[in-house]
Amino acid sequence: MTKYGTVLATLLLVALALQALGCGSSNSNRILQSMTITPANADAQNFANGQVQFTATGTFSKAPSRQQVTFQPPYTGGWSLMATNSASIATINQNGMAQCVPGGAAGTVTVQAMASANAATGTGATGVARTATTTLTCP
Repeated sequence: MTKYGTVLATLLLVALALQALGCGSSNSNRILQSMTITPANADAQNFANGQVQFTATGTFSKAPSRQQVTFQPPYTGGWSLMATNSASIATINQNGMAQCVPGGAAGTVTVQAMASANAATGTGATGVARTATTTLTCP
């Protein structure tokens, strides 16, 4: 009977360990529900050297419910500019630092942050992305 109890206890411990490994980190079920970008509708002439640091803040399904999105796994993604001639107006790096192109065209570009929501589940599930936009005006 003791041998049977030891085997049963070992199997229970293995099952619990496998379940814990399957659950992953504490953020594995934390879903990015929405994002906002600050500053909103920035005019580069109001920032030193025409450089604007954008920040994406996410609303998540679990605490902390509002937190900066750093585009690190499982919330991968990044920053981009959307406009037909955005390359002649401004640039943005993957840290959210945008800058008007020196001597470039004046205009307004849409700044977009896109991150995976960490909402895909099951075999063959497709990922879900969250986006947020604002604008940058270059003189």
